[in-house]
Amino acid sequence: MKLWKSSVLALMLGFVAFGARAQSTEEITDTLERAKSKGVIFGCAYPYTFPSAEVNANPPGYDVEIFRELAKRGGMRVEMHWVYVRSRASVQRAFRESILAKRCDVFLNLGESGEEDDGMGMNRMAFTKPHMSQAYVLAVQGTAEGMKSIDEVHKAGIKIGVNMSTPADSWLFDEGIPRAIYFGEERMMKALVDGEIDAALLWTPSFGAAKRNFPKAGFHLVNNYEPLPEHRYNTRFGVRKEDQSLLKFLNEGIDELTVNGTIKRIVESYNVPYYAPVSK
Repeated sequence: MKLWKSSVLALMLGFVAFGARAQSTEEITDTLERAKSKGVIFGCAYPYTFPSAEVNANPPGYDVEIFRELAKRGGMRVEMHWVYVRSRASVQRAFRESILAKRCDVFLNLGESGEEDDGMGMNRMAFTKPHMSQAYVLAVQGTAEGMKSIDEVHKAGIKIGVNMSTPADSWLFDEGIPRAIYFGEERMMKALVDGEIDAALLWTPSFGAAKRNFPKAGFHLVNNYEPLPEHRYNTRFGVRKEDQSLLKFLNEGIDELTVNGTIKRIVESYNVPYYAPVSK
């Protein structure tokens, strides 16, 4: 009888302790503290943006891997909330209904436009320091093989492929450089594969996608190519504006992973050239 009573008492005390822990976790208002207490932090990303992020993929994308490394510093694992969009209007709605609705804590792969988009709710966001920059880089093959610069390709009379209505397209137009215009990077890369063009200004993540989608393609990036300053754009993560402790935690982690080379290693493992953030 005493043994039975002792067992019941221990079980009751266990329930009380569990309830106290559950209650204390629910009462935590600081996002970082709550994530650490639960051992999990949630990220938001678009699901089909390989090589940055991709749903149900292994490897999952360099931004997801970088986020995992940041989370490890706080003893946390990562769970992803995938944000599906089909139009500009749905981008606005999805942004407001994901991180701003607290379905995740950190939004991955955000560019740096220099101004907040109130329609998307970005005025309610705070942004990490950039962890890398993406760029338009020169890819060559065939008649452009061995050429090292846009100027060299231009002087050889070779049209440069470019995704229409992008900064690279506008720059080539302003410079009076003949271009072959494509609707989307995928179509431009297919044109390279088919030999329609022998040079192109590629968005760096697109080359990582090309290496996966066209593994036997002959085009390659110019070695040690230095993008023009106006062709480089920083990439960062976003949190809700009130989550300042989380922002500080992420920024400290970005500094650490930059210095020890982790971010560069992860990015380059996806066949994407790593460029350090651009100083503004």
